[in-house]
Amino acid sequence: MSDIYKDINSNYERLSEAEREVVEFILKVKDIEGLKLKDIKDVLYVSNATVIRACKKLNYATFSEMKEAFIQARDAKQNNCSAESEFVRVLEGIKKDTITTLELADEKNIDQICNCLIEARRIFCVGMGASFLAASDFNHKLTLLDLWGNAYSDKTSIEYIPQISKEQDVIVVFSSSGQVDEINETIIKAKGNGTQIIAVTSMSANKLKSISTYSLLTGSSGSQKKTRSGLMLHVMSTLVYEKILTKVSSV
Repeated sequence: MSDIYKDINSNYERLSEAEREVVEFILKVKDIEGLKLKDIKDVLYVSNATVIRACKKLNYATFSEMKEAFIQARDAKQNNCSAESEFVRVLEGIKKDTITTLELADEKNIDQICNCLIEARRIFCVGMGASFLAASDFNHKLTLLDLWGNAYSDKTSIEYIPQISKEQDVIVVFSSSGQVDEINETIIKAKGNGTQIIAVTSMSANKLKSISTYSLLTGSSGSQKKTRSGLMLHVMSTLVYEKILTKVSSV
């Protein structure tokens, strides 16, 4: 089916004054499905022939065909509006979670965490699933600062950490839920070695937060998608990186 608005624009000059009135009248009708030739006739005092001529000049063989084109154009417009509304909803959600995350950032806490990382002999960056992206990115940032770091994502390598971690080491755990048993059990073992634990996790109550030495909390809406919660982990870790950068640069 043709685009009715393009057809009107392309052929408007061909329409007579009466035919233009017909088209403009239809454009204002909300209930296109219920529109009949008689309705146009009664309101505009034009003949059926005038309406049909308008249809044909717009490249539609019948009134029904042109009416269907109007319906499709209306539906397409509504779908676009719906898509725009969904985009705005997602945008507002990200904005809300980002603001909450930034408001949760405590300068004194971040300062202590930065000192802990700068003084560490080794830094183990841990994350599973979607959270590993934040762990890997943070580990990369540490290497840019000439700090020793390594990223761990699989169960076997994570479980090995308590066998090598010491008091001088630090484990940074990225977990949106904070409820990953494999990680939490490993953290408890490593903590027994005197290893300091930094948790980057959501503000909701979770086990990881309670067993860690330090916590960096992120905003978390109830309907939050994994990609968005992962984004908040990146936001918080970037704050830490920027703070370390100022400390290292000032030395």
